[in-house]
Amino acid sequence: MQERIARRLLRWCNLILYAACLIVPRRRRVEWFRERRRGVWHWVHFLVESDRLTIQTEQELFRYCWGSFADAFWCRFNRDRTLAFVRSYPATPRFCLLSIFLIVLAALAASPVSLWRSPEDARNAGSLLSVSLNGNSHWLEPELLWDAAVDWSHNPLVASAATYAWRPSVIAGPAGKQDVLSARVTPEIFKLLGAKPLWGQTFDNVDSACSDCVVLSDAIWREQFPGDTKLSGEFLRLNGRRVHVVGVVSDRFRLPDADVQVYTPFQATPFVRLPGFEWPGVVLRLANGAPPNVAKIQREVRETNFPTPALLDVLSVKDIRYRSLRSWFGIGAFAILVIVGLNWRAFRQLCATSPRRSTLDAFRWWGFFALKNALLVAFVWLLSVHVVEGVLQRLGLVPLHMTSGVAMWAFLVGLNVALGWSIRDQNARCRSCLTRLRTQIILTASSVPLLDPSGCDLLCDRAHGMLHVPAMQFSSLDSERWIDFDESWQTLAQDK
Repeated sequence: MQERIARRLLRWCNLILYAACLIVPRRRRVEWFRERRRGVWHWVHFLVESDRLTIQTEQELFRYCWGSFADAFWCRFNRDRTLAFVRSYPATPRFCLLSIFLIVLAALAASPVSLWRSPEDARNAGSLLSVSLNGNSHWLEPELLWDAAVDWSHNPLVASAATYAWRPSVIAGPAGKQDVLSARVTPEIFKLLGAKPLWGQTFDNVDSACSDCVVLSDAIWREQFPGDTKLSGEFLRLNGRRVHVVGVVSDRFRLPDADVQVYTPFQATPFVRLPGFEWPGVVLRLANGAPPNVAKIQREVRETNFPTPALLDVLSVKDIRYRSLRSWFGIGAFAILVIVGLNWRAFRQLCATSPRRSTLDAFRWWGFFALKNALLVAFVWLLSVHVVEGVLQRLGLVPLHMTSGVAMWAFLVGLNVALGWSIRDQNARCRSCLTRLRTQIILTASSVPLLDPSGCDLLCDRAHGMLHVPAMQFSSLDSERWIDFDESWQTLAQDK
């Protein structure tokens, strides 16, 4: 009976040890397995022959066997080197850049990047022109621009034209009131921009006499009618007027100069003058793709005579994207200047203690600083423009037409926090190897040792140098400075 129990325990213990020995390097595997199997064999027979085999002792035996996996892991990977790597790697510049890069990828995966949400028919976006009022122009009645668009569509270089006029509005539905942007649009605008309805239909399939029909964006539809895919009998109030929902389009469908969420028929809306409140625009699709006569069309459109003086901007999709990029770059440059001003003392210390021993050290120092800041700016931009704006739209915390402004403020605040941390992190790194300085020596006055510390010295673990940080940052007697060590200090670092 005892022999059968011993064989059973040995069989299970040997199986666990054999699985653990597969981790051990091949040249040491046989010796490692024999040594531990011998110890387990004596342990099992001692417990069985001395009648000390209980549930507790058996569990202790199996805990030892399962613990052999950790022993096998450290047999393959040097324990001292591995622990030293785990302690030192987070302080390296490579770990810093890799961590920020992975965070950027996570933000990129959370929301796809698009500098300007182009129309759904992106393949033919190069043949689109956007006509809108210049910022210095007098207001123009949308009906006048609509008549001009009809004339432009007769040009053989223009395949089709669609007119719209957007304005701030208020809708009221089952989920309550919302501040949105609505637009009067001509029926052909959806087909021209390649928008297909997610539910229902658009105006090109609706009776032109339907003056109370509206098409909603997918975001508004989910907020007002969550989970409802039936459009029959759904009504809203738009600016106090009862309207009937006939279709839902994707959020990717967007007019060139406005984030409109509610669309109504252009010709069905009674004419009400809204100077400076309702802004018109036209989208032109060029014939035969994007011909080299774009400049000619732009010139003809700008030279159109209106009863009211008006200045028109005629831009392609590429121009709108570049304009959006320029605005964001301008905002980013202004934000960086403000951040440098707010963190001027830390930035001045960064410049004063920068490497001066060799050009290579200075190049690596400022190159690492620039690359780190570029990744941080990209992360903050993705987080604010896509994640923050998307969350605000989903939760309805602010009006939809104000989410871009909130995202811009989030970008400015996030950039201030990120670049402020970047400057402080750079100040705390070695000027030669760029690792974080973790060894700290507190300095006190030699004459009166009980007084407060006069400062501290931060040493590089590789003995490249030392950063002296005075206790009083604004003292004229002592200032922050970097001290390079000679090669004799390298032996101390190797011994350590």
